[in-house]
Amino acid sequence: MRFDAYVFRSFFLHLLVVAAAFLGLFTALDLLGHSDEINQTKEETGASLFLSLLRYYYINLAFLLQQFAPYIILLAGVGTVQQLLRNREWTPILAAGRSALRAFLPIFITTAILALGLAWLRESFLPSVRWEHEVLTSQLFHQEDLIPEDLWIRGEGDVRMHAGDWDATSATIQGFEVFAIAADGSDERVVAPRAVWDGQAWALEEGLLIRDSGDQPIERYLHVGLDADALERAFFARERPFDLASQDFLSLLGGDPDHRQAATLLWTARSAPLVPLILLLVGLPFVLGFERRSSFEGLAQAFVLCALFFVVDLLARDLGGRGAITPWLAGLAPVLIFSWLGLWALGRLPT
Repeated sequence: MRFDAYVFRSFFLHLLVVAAAFLGLFTALDLLGHSDEINQTKEETGASLFLSLLRYYYINLAFLLQQFAPYIILLAGVGTVQQLLRNREWTPILAAGRSALRAFLPIFITTAILALGLAWLRESFLPSVRWEHEVLTSQLFHQEDLIPEDLWIRGEGDVRMHAGDWDATSATIQGFEVFAIAADGSDERVVAPRAVWDGQAWALEEGLLIRDSGDQPIERYLHVGLDADALERAFFARERPFDLASQDFLSLLGGDPDHRQAATLLWTARSAPLVPLILLLVGLPFVLGFERRSSFEGLAQAFVLCALFFVVDLLARDLGGRGAITPWLAGLAPVLIFSWLGLWALGRLPT
């Protein structure tokens, strides 16, 4: 138990240091990279941007953490094992009869807990702030309000809605169109120059229901899957699909069961909590410098394998999105392949 506590403490301290280095470095680089845009925004608005910048980078830290957490955890695990090697604490543990997997157990347990936290971050916290993140990005770095244009969404029964532009602040669509099939099999359209979401339905200004039998005025419109939240999902599905959560992918598939990218990313999101554990399984055994090779050679091999994981992951996502392989295989294949590789590498360690 004393050795477990020692390994946990070392791993936790390495996590703090590596996370602070990663997040601090990328935040500083982002701030420097946008310095001209920030100065221009300050000149145009004539107001202090400190609070807006503070809010933006607070939210951005969550996105950076979600993106780089597997690397951070791997580096922390590598640093912990190298500390054991450097202090000559690893060999006595093996000589005492403890297996490599048992010695790594505190690292894997901590990583499993962190993986659950990352799943909550991706599925609950990030969806609640992602629109604000995009709004602040547009205002601070592009000096304009975020008003997406040409958004298409699909509801149940293959009913499609088009928004010429969408102002989320006022919940207003300019250029509202809906394309559907009437009960008799004929085409029908609902058009309005302006529509406002009132929390329950779209309130239409000068709305028209257009059918083969003739046109008639319509004041309100509602259909399952065609609400204001669907417009936000449509925007992120087009611009930043990796920021969507599992529930978003399920909603997209509810309107379009053949949405291959959504199906693939759904399986990827479901397997995402396993990625930090898999990287440790692959990386840690190669750090231990037994036989004639140094620990740095093992470290290099570990990072090559981890880079290969993300290459395979991106390739599988692309193939799944194109329909070349089934979505579940595209989402799970990298995890299954590298899980086997990590267990194989771990099994070859001395005991």
